[in-house]
Amino acid sequence: MRAGLLDNPRRQAVLAAASYLVLSVIMTWPLARVINSEIAWDMGDPLFNSWVLLWTGGQVLSFLSGDFSALNSFWHGNIFYPERLTVAYSEHLVPQMLQALPVLAATDNVVLAYNLLFLSTFVLSGLGTFLFVREVTGSPVAGFVAGLAFAFAPYRVSQYSHLQVVSAQWMPFVLYGFRRYFDTGRRRALVGGTAALVLQNLSCGYYLLFFAPFVGLYVVYEMASRGQLGQWRRWRPWILAGLASLILTLPFLTPYVDVRRGTDVGVRDPGEILLFSADTHAVITPAPALTVWSGRLEGFPRAEGEGFPGVVIGLLALLGMAIAAVRAARNTRAASLSPLPAWRQALVGALAVLVAVHLMAGVALLATGAITLPSLDSWIMIRRADAGVWRALILVALLVMASPGLRRWLAGAPGSVAGFLAVSTVVALSLTWGPEIRVAGQLVGTGPYAWLANLPGYDGVRVPARFFMLVALFLACLAGYGVAGVRNRTVRAVVCAVAGALILAESSTGTFATNVRLAAEGYLPTPRELSTGRDIPPTYKFLRDDPNPVVLLEFPFGVHAFDLQSVFYAGYHKRPLVNGFSGFFPESQRLRREVFDNLHTNPDAAWRALVASRATHVLVHEGAYPMSRREMVADWLRDRGAVEIMTDGTNKLFRVE
Repeated sequence: MRAGLLDNPRRQAVLAAASYLVLSVIMTWPLARVINSEIAWDMGDPLFNSWVLLWTGGQVLSFLSGDFSALNSFWHGNIFYPERLTVAYSEHLVPQMLQALPVLAATDNVVLAYNLLFLSTFVLSGLGTFLFVREVTGSPVAGFVAGLAFAFAPYRVSQYSHLQVVSAQWMPFVLYGFRRYFDTGRRRALVGGTAALVLQNLSCGYYLLFFAPFVGLYVVYEMASRGQLGQWRRWRPWILAGLASLILTLPFLTPYVDVRRGTDVGVRDPGEILLFSADTHAVITPAPALTVWSGRLEGFPRAEGEGFPGVVIGLLALLGMAIAAVRAARNTRAASLSPLPAWRQALVGALAVLVAVHLMAGVALLATGAITLPSLDSWIMIRRADAGVWRALILVALLVMASPGLRRWLAGAPGSVAGFLAVSTVVALSLTWGPEIRVAGQLVGTGPYAWLANLPGYDGVRVPARFFMLVALFLACLAGYGVAGVRNRTVRAVVCAVAGALILAESSTGTFATNVRLAAEGYLPTPRELSTGRDIPPTYKFLRDDPNPVVLLEFPFGVHAFDLQSVFYAGYHKRPLVNGFSGFFPESQRLRREVFDNLHTNPDAAWRALVASRATHVLVHEGAYPMSRREMVADWLRDRGAVEIMTDGTNKLFRVE
């Protein structure tokens, strides 16, 4: 390719985006071949998120078609009837819905829309990281490798079923926009970065809480490195940007506040937060779907505890940190610093030794769960980190205050953000551990997340381990610094090719999975096929077109695998559904499930619960039950006067009189 083409920044970006698109299709093959009919990964959360897109997108399309009252129902999804604000039981996915809206309007195929959204997260994540790293390193090759490292980070594989979690693509665009504003002073860059921050806030509630604070710290870091902290006029644009992002985000937060009032919906049990926190050994725990590392690297498997960053990405990131440290040291030596008095040099040396000892002990404790130290006449074993952490922090603070050279070194090389990225990686990694630090399951101390866990908002998210997505971003950017540190252009191109191929290999899942059914103990598998638009099952078409009021209840009830199917089709028939699935469940759902689970032992109580639900129709999926129980629900309904009005294969629809 001609040098002129590669030297044009816009063409570089287009070429990078096209490359990420092609690689996304290859890495997720055969998704592109079945993009209209089979949903990416499994039939769990993707089906629920499809309902969210259908419901909220449906209200917006109705509004645009002239029904100006449609937006009044935006938050009142048709699941968990008669509960209100049910969209606010989980992610609202407004940015994703707006992206999908043209596809939904043109095709009414939510599977196609969902799959395109899924693929776009790879392309945009790669492109945003490419732009940011190219900006801070000046190397498009480094930017391209960094984009690969974030777009195809191994951690993403463990989150493939969570569209909201893999929708981290706006993070690098925020950093890019803000960096461009610092470099050029153009308001367009500031507006773009702020818009990306709003999109990221609204794409995933986790990142509103997890990423936004790092953005504020990044701005402070850039201002400090440029000597702007004391200049009021430099603060004004950032204050306005912060207010703008808050004003645009706030309307989408108030429904969640309303849901929390007077209910337990929106607040997580502390035990649940601990369950979904990462172990320190998560960094050596790959997702089972990774073909290269699954079975070769065990770590400490647990729910949401697969934080393996990839060997190649990790090595490149370490190289980037090492290069940044050397350049900072050169910058420090080049500065004319007054020599310290002998007593102060001795103090700095002693503090440095103590800090080094504490850091080595801390790393050993986090790796093994215990360290053994000599005492006067024996050995002592330390299994708790709390006191040591506080001592280390105090010693580091004293060392920084005592050493002007260290302060200069910490400021880094001019224009580099590698120091910020390195510190942010460590901080984000420590937050993945949640309120407690555990090493291979053994408690060793209090995690820094404990300081956040009781704050509003943080008490409503249950997976601290999702800080790993921030770790993936920061490591990807540092990996870009590692590539940029290779001065020879030919060698750098070779490093790009080899590292890129190895990154993709480490993130490969082999044949990409689609329409993977969920298991449900005591039931047969759910149908693997999904129908959309005009091809939805006849029973749902009948309910959709019925001119009379309809409230639907489906059996099996309260079984996630089947409720997800019910919720998916509720996005098409639009009728109120007593069943539901979400991030939170109302108390009414739990109580009904307990009663319906005992239908065979207490049929009268089950009937009273059915009547109390105000359901007008009951759809029984008899194919879900083993033969010994296949007729049980239908017989129970007939015995109490329900009228069978339609049969579609093993599905039977009843009207409740």
